[in-house]
Amino acid sequence: MAVARARKQKTSPWAFIRAPAPSKKNVHAIPILGYIFIALVVIQWLHATSLAVKIQCIIGAGLFSCTEYTFYTMTVESPDGTVTVKPFAGRPGHTTIHQYIMNVFYIPILIHGFHALIGSTILRILFFPLNIWILEIIQGYTLIYLIGYNAAWTYKGYDAFFHGTIKLGYVHHWLMMGAALELLVLPYALPLTETMAGFLSF
Repeated sequence: MAVARARKQKTSPWAFIRAPAPSKKNVHAIPILGYIFIALVVIQWLHATSLAVKIQCIIGAGLFSCTEYTFYTMTVESPDGTVTVKPFAGRPGHTTIHQYIMNVFYIPILIHGFHALIGSTILRILFFPLNIWILEIIQGYTLIYLIGYNAAWTYKGYDAFFHGTIKLGYVHHWLMMGAALELLVLPYALPLTETMAGFLSF
């Protein structure tokens, strides 16, 4: 009598997109290929970026960590993942070393790659949320691969996608950040870092 084989359940693309974030229980040691990947990223960053860009990465990652910490203190998250702005009545401040390190290595893509792709300031502001979501997907899945879960952040709620790496409801926050970056920060920060690099090169 033939024994029927159990059929493997196929995971639909939508199920993958809507899958929740893996928990800290999934933590594991960094795989061998993970160490190779990290080494390649570091080598590429060291050789492909100028001193000015390296300064931008270090300072920019620090500024984002401060922004993230402040955002937590100014907001409250409900059990369903909804985040409400409540100045000075929010959650304890939060940021991670994982976030900082990932941003140091990703800022050349976030800023210079984005500028090379889109020449218009207005379009860069409008597409900045997409720029951030791509960053979050890449960084989030990198951490999930390396250590088993996203130790830097986890989104939840009806608008969280890709294992909790992005939250569509934050689109207005990313638009405001894009506008501030393009209109207030980069016009002054980029020349300043070039000057700093020139000074340090002597």
